[in-house]
Amino acid sequence: MMNIRPSAVFVVTVLGLLPMLANANERSAAEVECTPVEQQALVYDCMITLKGKKSGTPVVDAEFTVGADMPSMPGAHNVHPVSAEPHGMPGMYRARIELEMTGEWALKLDFTKPSRDRLVKKLQFGGMDGHGAHKH
Repeated sequence: MMNIRPSAVFVVTVLGLLPMLANANERSAAEVECTPVEQQALVYDCMITLKGKKSGTPVVDAEFTVGADMPSMPGAHNVHPVSAEPHGMPGMYRARIELEMTGEWALKLDFTKPSRDRLVKKLQFGGMDGHGAHKH
């Protein structure tokens, strides 16, 4: 019976790791919500929720930057990428970006971990009410 116990522990440990191993190869899906920072024009705090595209499992320990450019004026306006930091719950990240003007911006999430990838999210910043970003 003594030999079974270590094997059982090994099996439980391996089975517990399988979901994490599967998620390492799964592409991420992102939801992004940006809100203006008070007293700082064109500065936004962006909350990013990352989940596995198929599994819906929160993506933890991701490493990525957030940059932006204006699709209507390629190369004319772009934002230097900033690192996203874990924030609150598993799969939640925060990045503060400073834009050059209001309008439609394409946020570029460039991942180095869990795998190299890029997600692009188009959002409308400012507009009629001058407030937060709205998804397209």
